[in-house]
Formats: sequence, structure tokens, C-alpha cells
Amino acid sequence: MNWYKIVARFSHLSFYCLEKVYVAVRKTVSFMQAVQTGFWLGVMGEKSLDYSDELVYNQTKKYRDDQYNLSGLYEWEKQMIGKHFAGCRNIMVIAAGGGREVVALSKMGYEVDGFECNAALADYGDELLKRQGIRGSVRFLERNTVPEEIKQYDGIIIGWGAYSFIDGSGKRMKFLKDLYPFMHKDSSLLLSVLYEKQKNKTDRIIKNVSNFFRFFSGREKTESGDRLVPDYMHYFTEEELRNELTQCNYRIKDFLVLGDGCIVAGI
Repeated sequence: MNWYKIVARFSHLSFYCLEKVYVAVRKTVSFMQAVQTGFWLGVMGEKSLDYSDELVYNQTKKYRDDQYNLSGLYEWEKQMIGKHFAGCRNIMVIAAGGGREVVALSKMGYEVDGFECNAALADYGDELLKRQGIRGSVRFLERNTVPEEIKQYDGIIIGWGAYSFIDGSGKRMKFLKDLYPFMHKDSSLLLSVLYEKQKNKTDRIIKNVSNFFRFFSGREKTESGDRLVPDYMHYFTEEELRNELTQCNYRIKDFLVLGDGCIVAGI
């Protein structure tokens, strides 16, 4: 065989072998990341998970940045609010962060009450509203709870992705039921979630590893879709999200996937 042919064949072989190595390394890293996530989900208790979330948001400057919080609604928010909240007079925003949604909605003419479980974000958001001359508010509210003062709203919005940050379907559905007194028959509830089309191998590994460790502590089992990146979040399929809402006697009005998943429901 001519030398130039041998060189060309070795060149092709080297690329073929390197690609195989790359695939093997990628699969190994993905597997180890799933095991790592499963381990920490298995050993971290509720307080650790809550504090992990606090660390992330206290260290992320974006959510206390004027430019971000004055940037307006996301595209999917504009679509859903324009379609289902046009007739609303007052809106409650839970998980309002630094006030992005509250600012945007207030400028659109809605009366808005905002609530946030991170004290630093709540303080920043309320101060931002004052600086902008906006009548709305962002007040501190304990994680996964509803305000003590009952007031009915035409619309309720759970801030971007926040429903995915509630640990466990039991807590999530209790939260949904606790919202009943704040709604009337024509109210709309908008919430968004981290979305995946279907559960995958990574979900199974995380769930199995985590539940091995949770078995010894007697804690509620980890669900398929639970992740740490590094704070807790749950990835929903459309069917799973619809099921949680219908089990709580909500009527589904709309569902949209535009990057993340979002759903509008009523009681």
C-alpha cells in the first residue's frame, strides 16, 4: 500500500478513536454528575436545601440589578398575560424576586402585591419600586406559604420557575390548595416550571441513588425529575404538571412551552 494511503487511514482511525473516547468520557462524567446529585439530594435535609437556595440567590447579583428588573416581561409572560389576564384589575405575585414582574405589571396598569421569601431580594424589590415611583410592593413571605391576610385577586402569578423550586409534590400541592381563598371563580393562576419532554436515564439514576440514602433517614422519597444545580429544582413533563393541578381541583386553561413550560389554570 502506498505511504500516502497509510497516512490517510491512520488519520481517519485517530479521529474515530478520539470520538469514541470523547463519547465514553462524556457518558462517564454525566453518570458521575447524576450520582453526585443523587447523593446530595439523599443526605441534605429540608433546611439544607432551603439554605442552598438562599446561597445561590444571595450570591447572584443579577436579581438585584436595576437593568434586569426593569427589563420587562419575558416573551411567554407577555403571551399568557395578554391572553388570560387582560381583564384583571389586581394581581398577586408570589416569588417576586427583585420585582421584575411587579414593575412590569404595575406599568401596565395593574394593582400588584408582590411577595418574596428571600429577604434581601424583597428589600431590594420594594426599594426599587419606591425609586421608580410605583405604588406596588414586594414584601417578605416565608418560603412555600401564602400571606396571612386573605384578599381575593383576579390573577395570581408564581414567579419565574419558582414552582419547580418547591421540594416534593406533597408540598407543591399543599401550596396550590392554600391559594384557593385568594381566588374567585374567574381568577387565573399562572405558573412556570423547568420543563423536559420526558424522563430520562439521568432522572432514574438520581432518584435511585438519592432514595438509597433517604431510606436510612426516613425522609420522603426523591421524585423523578429532582435535580441539584446546585440548588434544588424539579423538572416537569407536561403530563406531570397537569396532573398536580387537576389533583388539586384546578381547571387547566392553557399550556405553553417556550424554553420553559408555563400553565394557566383556574379553580
